[in-house]
Parts: sequence; structure tokens; C-alpha cells
Amino acid sequence: MRAPSQAPSSRLYVLDGLRLVAALLVVGFHFTIFAKPWGVPNGSALPELAVVTQFGWLGVYLFFLISGFVICMSAEGRSLAQFATARITRLYPAYWFAVLATTAVVTLWPVVAKPLSPGDVLTNLTMFQDLIGVKRVDVVYWTLSVELRFYLLFGVFVMVRGYTPRRVLLFAAGWLVASLFATSHFPLLTKLLVPRDSACFVAGMALYLIYRHGSNIYLWGLVGASWLVALEMIGTITPTGPVHNVFSPTQVAVVEAAVMTLFFLIMAAVATRRFAVGWRWLTTAGALTYPLYLLHEFIGWTMIYHLRRMLPPWATLLVVVLTFLVISWLVYRLVEKPVAGWLRRRFAEARLSSDFLRQSPPVRSSAARTDLDRKAASPVAADPVAGRQEHSLPAVDGPSLPLAPAMAGTSR
Repeated sequence: MRAPSQAPSSRLYVLDGLRLVAALLVVGFHFTIFAKPWGVPNGSALPELAVVTQFGWLGVYLFFLISGFVICMSAEGRSLAQFATARITRLYPAYWFAVLATTAVVTLWPVVAKPLSPGDVLTNLTMFQDLIGVKRVDVVYWTLSVELRFYLLFGVFVMVRGYTPRRVLLFAAGWLVASLFATSHFPLLTKLLVPRDSACFVAGMALYLIYRHGSNIYLWGLVGASWLVALEMIGTITPTGPVHNVFSPTQVAVVEAAVMTLFFLIMAAVATRRFAVGWRWLTTAGALTYPLYLLHEFIGWTMIYHLRRMLPPWATLLVVVLTFLVISWLVYRLVEKPVAGWLRRRFAEARLSSDFLRQSPPVRSSAARTDLDRKAASPVAADPVAGRQEHSLPAVDGPSLPLAPAMAGTSR
């Protein structure tokens, strides 16, 4: 892989816009397809809109494509500690607020969902509920478990030894191949590799390498293979659709494949720098995305349940969506941004002030290594029956190198 032709952009505004598009697709799906919040026995109160929004669930896979791209961008030039800090401070502040806010709403108004026990809510605050079999506070949190497994695999296979484009490529290709062999016969492997979703992460990583280092047959081959696997995997999913669907099952499958293909083409255009915008306001749009996604389903359903008796369906939907955009901005400004900044400072202070975090492994002197070799060649050491003496070596302390502090900028 050749060296990058130019430094990566500090901010790809087009990705912020695509994040918001993905979030609104998912919101539209949840608000128009399900009958529970509308109290309509035969489906949605907006059947004409549901014909289109039934495909909004695919917005999750646009998120995964973007995530694979952005994680590589975020990891480049960072240590494992900095990478972990960036992910923790990005995911948890808004998530903690969402768990508590959703719990409060469904406790006060248990009309669309029932509150969990206090123990289950506390477990949800760790974000590990899916991994240990605890029910989610909100159904949409399943994607966070998938993201966590991606970060774990990426950290182990790429970041532990240091980020390089070669390691990213080998990890991405290996993950895609391993996912094809992950079956229900190996449940632990299946849970770890998330084979239904991995292809989009892999494609996102390959597309970032194209964006950063230029095109080559290996990267485009990996993108193409990921696209084919993604089409196969979404074909195994049967999401909730309109009760009276104007499309046949075959037509639905064709549209789903077309939408997924469109996502890949858009991201390919971003990677080849053919699709770029300089609208700085998209940064705000991107900031709304995560709180919007976390908060919208159960809280939004509760709002729809109460507003539908006072407003027409279209007005109810518009009011709820606009309200959530405002709430999401407030959560970003008042919760996510300040708490993330506080956490980053605490992590940086801990790394700089804790001696054991700054120590490197002791390095033996050449004299100590020679002494060890001589003793290893002695008859006592060679014959395990001759004796079981324990030989103590003089400890020689090596240099202590401080870890670099976490990057102060907002994590991508």
C-alpha cells in the first residue's frame, strides 16, 4: 500500500449527514410500521407512508458501514489506550442518560413497554446486557452490542500491536472469511463474530483504506465480497412490514438489495472523494444522531400513544420527530459533550499519574541473559530428574516510558 497522498480530513461532513439519514430511516421504520403506539389493530395509522418506511430498518447497516470507515479514521495514529478512551467517551455518556430516561418514561407511563427490575437496569448501564443474557431497557440497544464486539476484535487484532494499514486489511479479510464459517454449531464463535453484520464493518474498513491510501485490487475485491455477503445476510432477515403490503415478497427482496447496494455506492463515492460536501452545519446533524437513535423508540412510542388522541396521524408523527431532534440536541450539548470531556480528562490524568500504568516491562542486561543461558545449559537444568533447583536472576529494571495522553479533540 502506498503512503497516503494527503492527510485525512479533520471532519468528513458528508458522513455526519449520512449518519442523520440512517437515524431517520430507523426512526421512520419504528414510528410508522408498528401498531402498538397507534392503537390500530390492523397495522400503522399511516399505511401510505409505511409502504416506503418498511425499508427503514436497513438504516442500521448504513450505520455499520460508516462505523467501519470512521473507526479506522479514529484509530489511525492512536495507541490502544487512546483508542479505548475515545470509544468509551463516545458511547457511554449519552447511553447512560438514555437508559435512565427510558426507564423513567416506561415506569411512569407503562403503555408500550414494561419497566425492567432495578438490577436489570443497572446491568444495562454497562452495555453488556446482551452478552450475559439480560433483557434490554430498549430494543434498539442490540446494535450497541454488535458495535462493542467490533471494537473488541479491532482492538485485539489491530490496535494491540499498533495500527497499520496492512493489519487493518488482514483483519478485515480474516473477519469476513471467519464469519462465513461461523454457524449455530459454534454459538460462542457466532456471538463473537456477528456474521450477519460483519460484512458492512469490513466494507467500511476497506473503503477507508481506499480513501486514505488509494485504490487497488485487494481493497476493491474485499469491498465487492463484503457487498455480496451483505446481500445474502439481509436476505435471511424478515423484519416487520405493513399488514397490507403493496409489494410481493420477491419485490421486497429486490428493493432491499437495491437499497443496500445504494449504501455501498454512496460510501464508495465518499472513499474515492467523488462525494464530499463542505456544509459545516452537518456537524450538528451528526451530533444529533446518537441521542436520537438511543432515545426514540420506547419514549417516542409513548408520546405517539398520548398525542394520537389529540392530533391527526401526520401531525402526530411530525411533532414527535421534531421534538426528538430538539431533545437530541439538548442531550448532546448538556449531557454527552460535557460528560465525555470530563471522562477524557480523567482518563488522561490517570495514565499520567499512575506509576504502574507508565512502567514498561523490565529489560534484562546482556550479562543477565548470558548468565541465564549458562545456567540453562548446565546438567541440572538439562536433566529434570537431577534436581528441581530454583535459580534466581538479578532483576534489572528497564527504562520507564510514559504513555502519551489521550487526544484532546472530539473523538470521531
